[in-house]
Amino acid sequence: MKTYFVAYDYVHPNQAVNFTEKFLNFPQQRTAYMLGQKDELPYFNIFNEPLLTLDTLYDYIVQVIENTSEKSGWNLDDLQQIPIMLGSTSYVISDCEYRFMHNQSLPNEYTLTLIADRLQQKYQTDVFSFVTSCTSAAQGIQSAYQMIQNGFCDKALVVGFEMFNRLTFEHFHSMHLLAQDASYLPFIQSNGLILGEAMACVALSNQPHSDFQCEICHITSVTDSESLTNDSEQALQKLFSKTINNSQIEPRNIQAVKVHGVGGMSDEMEIQLLKQYFPESKWIMAKPYLGHTLGASGAIETAFLLECLQQGKLPDLPHSNKLQNKNLQKYKHNLPLAQGKNLKNGYYFNYFLGFGGNNVAWILDWKH
Repeated sequence: MKTYFVAYDYVHPNQAVNFTEKFLNFPQQRTAYMLGQKDELPYFNIFNEPLLTLDTLYDYIVQVIENTSEKSGWNLDDLQQIPIMLGSTSYVISDCEYRFMHNQSLPNEYTLTLIADRLQQKYQTDVFSFVTSCTSAAQGIQSAYQMIQNGFCDKALVVGFEMFNRLTFEHFHSMHLLAQDASYLPFIQSNGLILGEAMACVALSNQPHSDFQCEICHITSVTDSESLTNDSEQALQKLFSKTINNSQIEPRNIQAVKVHGVGGMSDEMEIQLLKQYFPESKWIMAKPYLGHTLGASGAIETAFLLECLQQGKLPDLPHSNKLQNKNLQKYKHNLPLAQGKNLKNGYYFNYFLGFGGNNVAWILDWKH
């Protein structure tokens, strides 16, 4: 049984027709108030609302589900037979914070099941929730893939969402993990993370799209218990080796690798292992365009990659003009970045890492 990505949709504030212009003018800012001190920090905002209420969040999710279904050529009535996976680390915390700010009573629950139950009632289908830190949506994609592979369904939808909430933002700031500079270029300058909001949906099917073919060749997950907040070198080695060996695809045949690359302490470790395992492959960085969207990363970065593959290229790196005579000039010959290169037909390796030692990887076979 083969499984394919067939469509995607995501919320984005820049409606520029030109693909290369869509990801300009990012990020914006959010204010942190740790210990009563104001800090203006870069942040990738995509929603018009400062905080999403439960109803608004639900409306956005319905929007991307139905847009993705339409792009897949599916009827909305068919959704009764199509399971939906939800992946997020923000739950509905923004709704709680909105209520608190407006002197409203707080809900008794704030888990993903509040959204899942609504979607189950609306579409009369199974809805599954995934909360595995930054791999939440990626784990949703793995489960959707396995369900199709094992014949439990022919199609599936995976939704990844992350919206600003002060609990998460202040938590990362308190651990001194956030960047101060808006020039977000992981691997090139590892000055910290820039978080971001995301709302994306991807569709999987046992039949390819009529205009392109994007087969998921293999998916692997590896979990370790070494650290709550740092990525393990041994786990990443195991993830790379296991994915390559089980897929039986030679690393020299991998066109490019969609890297994790958050701009933190693990960057150097990733760079060394990428050079070791994929010496002939280009590297695709998604986070300079999107920010680190935590639990939504698997969905939004996959949607971003699919759009780039359809376009046949990546947009220019944001802020690269400012760095031509600085870090980018220094490193662009040392790092095999795919920016500025054509994205050809072939194999594309993707991997996602998360707090708590949760790691997921897959290989796509793209033909257009």
